[in-house]
Amino acid sequence: MSNEKATDSGFDLEQFINLIAQRLFPRWYARHAVKEIEIPAIEDINPKSYLCHRWLSLINVHQAAADSLTSSDQQWHSLAELLKKMSSENEYPRSLSISAIHGIKVSQCEEDFPDLLSYGATQANQIPQETDNEFNRNITLAFPEAKQPFHICYREFDGRYYYLNEDEPRHFAALLMQCKKQQRDYNLTCTIHVESIQGHMLDRLRSGFWMLLMKREYAYQLYQLLKQAKFECEIAEFEWRRSDLVFFIARKNDQALNDIIFNLLSNHNSTQVVDWGRLLSRSHFPFQNK
Repeated sequence: MSNEKATDSGFDLEQFINLIAQRLFPRWYARHAVKEIEIPAIEDINPKSYLCHRWLSLINVHQAAADSLTSSDQQWHSLAELLKKMSSENEYPRSLSISAIHGIKVSQCEEDFPDLLSYGATQANQIPQETDNEFNRNITLAFPEAKQPFHICYREFDGRYYYLNEDEPRHFAALLMQCKKQQRDYNLTCTIHVESIQGHMLDRLRSGFWMLLMKREYAYQLYQLLKQAKFECEIAEFEWRRSDLVFFIARKNDQALNDIIFNLLSNHNSTQVVDWGRLLSRSHFPFQNK
């Protein structure tokens, strides 16, 4: 009967008790509330494409987060500086199989394709690609001697190579199609630029900070919940193409806060809340420097 009266009057007893608990015991409430937050999955942040600029760029991600942290309270400026120094690049003269290349830098084609073979199926299908002479001709047109040295980038984050091309890559795609059909290959003499995450910088990130990638709305819910419990935390931007995502930021020097984050992570999977430092540690395909 009392429940019916509560419903009839528009009074929500459970919500009232939650508000009282949050006000009187904000940290206890936060520790339990994070288990119940319904967080949607994050769509693929590193999509497949024949164009490298459509891939996830760690440099852009860390720069965007650093810029937003620089504009926040001074206590987060050290993390901003750390993120700016996270990536490094080294160059190596190498011979590389063209079949290992996943994408290119530029194309005038308006349609997107998941890979270079898909691009070639529509954009290079009229280019002859059967005989040895046609194979050699496409090599000459795709990689003219006048444009040496050729530059390739390798990303240790996801193991993807991309070619820093200047011209439309139709003859390159025709080469790849012929390689696949005839089970042959071509090794390109080039300079490989290796994009890496500096291990000691990543260690500092993982030991000192929580950096959780989440849907914007739910990251702010977590932020408000922990701010009410008097915990220090912040929001940092992700890259501009994914404005629906942000980083929730906190230090790891408060055990009570760490317990709440552990509760959050143990009750949500890695498609809902991405532990950024852990992702960078696990997603690593070292360049074979031989």
